[in-house]
Amino acid sequence: MTEPTTPFLLRDYEKKDFDALFKLDRLCFEPGIAYSRPELSSFIEQRRSFTLVAEFPAEPALHIATTDDASMEAAAEAERYEAGQRQAHAEVRGPIAGFVTYHLQKQEYGHIITLDVHPEARRQRLGSQLIAAVCERLRKRTAFMVVLEVAVNNHPALAFYERHGFKKVKVLERYYNRDVDAIFMTKRL
Repeated sequence: MTEPTTPFLLRDYEKKDFDALFKLDRLCFEPGIAYSRPELSSFIEQRRSFTLVAEFPAEPALHIATTDDASMEAAAEAERYEAGQRQAHAEVRGPIAGFVTYHLQKQEYGHIITLDVHPEARRQRLGSQLIAAVCERLRKRTAFMVVLEVAVNNHPALAFYERHGFKKVKVLERYYNRDVDAIFMTKRL
């Protein structure tokens, strides 16, 4: 059985997203691993850093069957309403389902700083969608590899990255909060 898929909208980060990203990072990671506000801001705003934001999909449109003139008028009214809603929604961003921040190193490899997926968006392939988008963008910039760090006790994340072709390279002792080791992982592009 395959995991359900939801068409998340991916877009580039905007400054007004920061507070939502900071809250999501706090939700996804425990203290000591979650970034402080200045750390996250620094990583996002750093030169050669990029952040992709995923939004939850919009609500499905209401469809009305038409059989007579009254129904046709009701359908036309519903379509005008939906068009207005789409226009209003285009100006207001949807709730953030996840994000990934990565940095293009001068040595032409990518470094994933963080990948955060809201608990309600998990098991819907959003993490896979974000990883694929990062790898594609890095390939277009001629990067040859992508690297990241994962806490040794974050078994779901380790399994996820291994499924996506990342290889364990070494242990980084006391990487997180001088308390938790990390696994340094790499993937050739």
